Amino acid sequence: MIMLLATPAASAQSPAASTAPACLDARQVSELHQASPRHLAALDRSGQRFRIDLGEDCPGSPGVHAQLLVRGGRACGSAGEAVRIGAATCPITGVTPVEARDYAALARAASAMAEQTVATTLPAVEVRGERRRGFGGSSSYCFDTRYLRSWSEDGKGMLVEVSPKRSGGHRYYRVELPQACPDLDSAPAISFRSGVGISLICGNPGDRVVADGTGDSVSFDASSAYPVSDDVRASRFRAGMRFQCTVSAVYPHESEDGNGQAPR
Repeated sequence: MIMLLATPAASAQSPAASTAPACLDARQVSELHQASPRHLAALDRSGQRFRIDLGEDCPGSPGVHAQLLVRGGRACGSAGEAVRIGAATCPITGVTPVEARDYAALARAASAMAEQTVATTLPAVEVRGERRRGFGGSSSYCFDTRYLRSWSEDGKGMLVEVSPKRSGGHRYYRVELPQACPDLDSAPAISFRSGVGISLICGNPGDRVVADGTGDSVSFDASSAYPVSDDVRASRFRAGMRFQCTVSAVYPHESEDGNGQAPR
């Protein structure tokens, strides 16, 4: 959980200062993730995304709240701004707007960092059955397969359409694949599989898209380690073959005109 703390301003700010594009209004933050000891990712209620740079390592601790200590409620990377995580108070040296793809990468790194931190602090336990860790994810960098409506494929990867009401207002998500996934467009059906056994697809390790054939079920992984050549595909793809392709990134698709429509 993340908590924000804004220190009161010494004097009233001018309208120009309050609308500075490179500043983050700490009072409007809806998400704050610690992506590394030196970086945080923040999302405000308007959907704008930021990377917060720290001047020194600020190690995270499981269950510890992070506090933004900023004058007047705005973080701009100015002198005197800091983030407090547990007993550590670390200076903020920069606040930079980022695109959806970059924010998603920071958020995934934050999830991995949190999981690693918990894993190194918990005693060894015996796990039985399917492993489902406490991963939640967010509509800012994940989509829920339960609300998938349609999909298409282009040179940048895949584009999926979901229910906006169930996806934080997002209708389309870009799904990046590290290499071409054979026969997606001709497969009778596709499905998404989460690496952590939940319905969210975020580009985490183990997340994949599966091109399903018909008949007997046989799986073949198309990965960067074992690229699928035309000869292999011609000789091995048949009724019942399933190509499983890695999902490397997921983020909301935003068209250039800002209307949220899929590209033609």
